[in-house]
Amino acid sequence: MRVAKRRYNPTATREDILDAAERLFAAHGFGDVSTRRVAKEAGVSQSQIHYHFGTKRRLCGAVFERGFGEYSAVQSSVLKKADVKGLDRMAESIRACFGFFRDNPPFVKLLGRIQLEGITDSGEPMAAELMQGGSKVIAQAQRAGELRADVEPQFILIGFLSLVAYWFQCRGKYLPESGLPGAPEAYDEKYLDFILKVYLRGIAR
Repeated sequence: MRVAKRRYNPTATREDILDAAERLFAAHGFGDVSTRRVAKEAGVSQSQIHYHFGTKRRLCGAVFERGFGEYSAVQSSVLKKADVKGLDRMAESIRACFGFFRDNPPFVKLLGRIQLEGITDSGEPMAAELMQGGSKVIAQAQRAGELRADVEPQFILIGFLSLVAYWFQCRGKYLPESGLPGAPEAYDEKYLDFILKVYLRGIAR
């Protein structure tokens, strides 16, 4: 009996490659993963990776851009809510950031790997656009008297991003060392509550 070959689907193949690369880069880092290994993990030929992405660095950039694009969409929707202002908008933005990082562990690991290995050009235009947009919204809130104006708006933005990102990158190490019992993820909501209480109070006018 003759078995029909599955029709080649370039979109599906590209997504399979991105999925495999995300898993491998997040687990092992950029330097220790070859395109041959990604191809094997994705079930494609190495030439297909070169066809879709060109180089391993561009592949890593595409993986990051895909994940960051999802995060950017979440935060952009918050920035566009003109009816939510000041601390309420900051709280919503922090919750959105926290929820995205919590629900996307591979992206958190990948972000840490990219920063550690100095692959800084991955997704930079998209990240810069979101950072500048967020800083602009914060500056407007400062001028309107909704947030304290004696700190740089960029610091306010970078501050909560750092608090959230570092939590998910390091909670598995620091919480057991601190003596808190149970699984680290069991403390997610308590840590989010801590950020909202302490950080928002610090930037309140």
